[in-house]
Amino acid sequence: MTTLETRRAEFNDFVWDHAQDAFQAKFDQCAHLNPAEVAHLTGLLTTDNLSDPGALANSLKGLLGSTPDLVYRLLQIAGLTRNKILQDIKAYVRSRHLDVSTSSPESLFNADLGADLGSQYLAKQLCRVFGHICKPMSPVLLEAVNQATWPGYIRQERAKRMGHEAEYRMACLFKDCGIPFAPEEKAENPLCRDILIDGMSYDLVSPSAADARLRVLATVHTANIGQYGESKDDLEIRKAVSAMRKAGDRDRITLLAFIDGVGFESNRAGLTGVLTGNRHAKWTHLGAENGPTWAGL
Repeated sequence: MTTLETRRAEFNDFVWDHAQDAFQAKFDQCAHLNPAEVAHLTGLLTTDNLSDPGALANSLKGLLGSTPDLVYRLLQIAGLTRNKILQDIKAYVRSRHLDVSTSSPESLFNADLGADLGSQYLAKQLCRVFGHICKPMSPVLLEAVNQATWPGYIRQERAKRMGHEAEYRMACLFKDCGIPFAPEEKAENPLCRDILIDGMSYDLVSPSAADARLRVLATVHTANIGQYGESKDDLEIRKAVSAMRKAGDRDRITLLAFIDGVGFESNRAGLTGVLTGNRHAKWTHLGAENGPTWAGL
């Protein structure tokens, strides 16, 4: 068995079972519609409103003017994400040189123009989903749609949080062991900024940003990584090594490539690039039964 085959076999033996992870599981738990939401939705999604997008838009504008946070639930049951409405309206207003706040879905309804555009956008989407229903909206139906649309709605948030979970857990481990690291905020806020050194961004360094003798690049893919991930993971490792050599730091720096996830199985080139990034790489695994694989390059 070649070195690459050995490393790939070890990776597969200890790949993270993300489906059993408590962090991942919390994204699958969709809160039930509360009585106020049910009342708002049944009053809004009437047969008259759903047969007339203009009437529905007017009702939406009035409702969201007084309860703007309801926009998130409406986006969800329409099969959208919170960013979809912002990006679509942003494209519309910029091409027409209009001034509309797109900092959040709620912000759209702070001014008349944004409220008009947001309400018209939502009305079209809600009519698409519910317009074929020719009877009063029932709480049971609304709850079924609520539960069915949640995984798609939370997908972007899950991906964003998951993208920083590996270095967050490492930061917590370093903190518990008394190992100095930067950014120190990473153990409380995994979404904080990375450390930038010689044009390269690192998820975690130790002991400090000024003396980063250990530099961590963490990547976890729990889904198909696609061509972008295929090239990006390998490229980041090579760029980091190149930057350290150029700065004359290669001999005194350890680059820790922290990789895991079944997503690497769908496109093998990304994993191969990381596993063959340095012929002197040292490999091990973390965890008794499963856990991330890492290489000191």
